[in-house]
Amino acid sequence: MDWSKTKSIFIGVFLILNVFLYSQYVNTYSEAENLELLGKSNDIEARLKEENITYDALTESIETLPYISAKVKKYSLDELPTNNNQNYRLINNHKLVVTFKAPIKLISTKQETTLNDFLRQYVYEGQSFELWEIDEEARTATFFQRFNDRVLYYNENGEVKVYWNENGEVFMYEQSMLENIEEIEQDEPILPPIQILQTLYAKNLLKPDSHITTVKLGYSTLIQETQTQVLTPTWKVRVQVADGKEEQYFVNAIEGKVIDI
Repeated sequence: MDWSKTKSIFIGVFLILNVFLYSQYVNTYSEAENLELLGKSNDIEARLKEENITYDALTESIETLPYISAKVKKYSLDELPTNNNQNYRLINNHKLVVTFKAPIKLISTKQETTLNDFLRQYVYEGQSFELWEIDEEARTATFFQRFNDRVLYYNENGEVKVYWNENGEVFMYEQSMLENIEEIEQDEPILPPIQILQTLYAKNLLKPDSHITTVKLGYSTLIQETQTQVLTPTWKVRVQVADGKEEQYFVNAIEGKVIDI
């Protein structure tokens, strides 16, 4: 390993992170002041109750969570397991496309356990991914990469997409991955879930008569260069609105800013 080159990469990542965070300071401070004023003048729990905005128990609360840095994985055909039923193809060395000579029959395309079992059995490094979405109409399932049991939200360099035919048989999957994931220690506290709801309420993103089904910590991309990324702790908030449709929001867990992913 070229330690000199590795050291230079990490120094560059830290410098980029510091510059970015400093540039965000004024806006973050201003937003924090506005939220503080809202919190002092109104009880957010009471305001949500008045508008019949309900939520399940906000059980996940954590004091700190580090930033992380990662590199986009470059695949090599030599590292992939030998399998007579799979053909491998690489796109720019960053995306792996696998087709099955004999498609794999799924017990059900609607069950999370079935799709997760398929991933663990047939997908390269499948245990590193978590089911995110099933699209029955398109006959696809999308999985996001995890780090320390935290999902990397909507990272095009960290996902698996599985495709099946009208008979429920998987004939192909596509994969991209992040590797060399490292924690970047920081002392900034993680905003609690109730403050995240306060942020969304202050921006009129929570509609009356809606129900918040999920408030969960993961990561989203903060800085991206060609091969290196810095990811920040991020709250995912999933909301079921009055008409039954589902909306989701992502909030920077340190700065309290709503992220447009």
